[in-house]
Amino acid sequence: MSEAYRGYKPKEFIIESHEGRRVDITNSILSIDYFENILTPAVTMVVQVTNRYSLVSGLPIRGGEKVEIDLETALGDFTLNSTDDVMRVYKVSGIDGTMMAETFNLHLTTQEHFNNERSRTYRRFSGKISDSVKKILSEDLQTDRWTDDSIEETANAYSFIGSMRRPFNVLQWLGPKSISDRAGELESNPNGSRDEKAKGTSGFFFYQNSAGFNFRSIDNLVSKLKGSGSADNKDIFKYSYGGKIIKANELTNNFEIINFAVDKNIDMRKSLRMGTFNNYTFLYDNYNNEVTVYTYDTKDEVGDKKLTKQEGLSVPEDLSGSPSRIIVRTTDNGIMTPGGGTDDSGRIPVDSAKSAARYNLLFTQALNILVPCNIELKVGDVIYCEFPEMNAGESKEIDPESSGYYLIRELRHHFSASQNTTSLKLMRDSYGVD
Repeated sequence: MSEAYRGYKPKEFIIESHEGRRVDITNSILSIDYFENILTPAVTMVVQVTNRYSLVSGLPIRGGEKVEIDLETALGDFTLNSTDDVMRVYKVSGIDGTMMAETFNLHLTTQEHFNNERSRTYRRFSGKISDSVKKILSEDLQTDRWTDDSIEETANAYSFIGSMRRPFNVLQWLGPKSISDRAGELESNPNGSRDEKAKGTSGFFFYQNSAGFNFRSIDNLVSKLKGSGSADNKDIFKYSYGGKIIKANELTNNFEIINFAVDKNIDMRKSLRMGTFNNYTFLYDNYNNEVTVYTYDTKDEVGDKKLTKQEGLSVPEDLSGSPSRIIVRTTDNGIMTPGGGTDDSGRIPVDSAKSAARYNLLFTQALNILVPCNIELKVGDVIYCEFPEMNAGESKEIDPESSGYYLIRELRHHFSASQNTTSLKLMRDSYGVD
């Protein structure tokens, strides 16, 4: 069995009470689960604890306590004990006290999650959306756990008021409105035409992983490996499924898929209903009193900005050749934009139709895999997976359709004495290997 699967060594697990009392409960930990999600703005943890003393009442634990963690795994140390990385208790559940021991679950989250609950975004923002994101992170969430590389620069500007909403809500709300530099040619502003073509792509994710906060476009996430190689790219972890766990202590066993299950594949009716492949947008310009009709063809605009080099989309032309959804929207000019125009905004509401189609396309396939623990994996990363092709009950070749690149959507590291694993939910927008 692989070394990464066998277990971990807890080096430090300290809880600090509100009064500054520090208690090391390293020997009381039964299991630790660490969670990341590309749709969630903060990481969380659940720790199962058993102790011969009444720790909840004795420390006491009342919520908000700081927790420092240092674990040793086969692929490196998992450490959350610096001022920036410290986790805090937000809930205690499952308390089961007997005459012999007290067992309970500690629920942890980041300092920024607490900052989000006690902060509001109320100012007026203008300029590039990426600049507004940086201001909200620095001034409202009061965090520096981001870099210029993790906050991707947007191609468009947008003026808005925070309206006293929580920072996380505003940051996620800005995602569908953002356009990447990779979006390509964009359409002009509304001009009253009844036969316009919406161009380019849009859609960002705001999320936190072990490296910090990220504001990244779908185009960038699925295209970052392009031009830098293929499955031989050393920066991309490669996993394969052999149907068994090999007991020899070899490094390659750390990159074996223990098991997998297809969570979602296709739902053509839902895709058509959402306008994933083709849609109409009737856009009413309430300043010029004009209606512009845009047609958006996902296949033409996405092009090669996909996880594989698959030509086009795996959709029959008779189903994708005409719009399957009609969207009616009004422009948001006349309120925040000087003179009521849209020239300085860099975007128009038809972009929401593009982002909806792009999100739906990316979520077309969902795959769950379990692998030996790898603390270097994080949501937003691309990994390469190989699965066997079944032929008369035997698997001699890889499946050229299900194998290939996937984007990590959700992640869970599980640490316990008998099992040390990473569970991944993967997604992708196309089929096949390069």
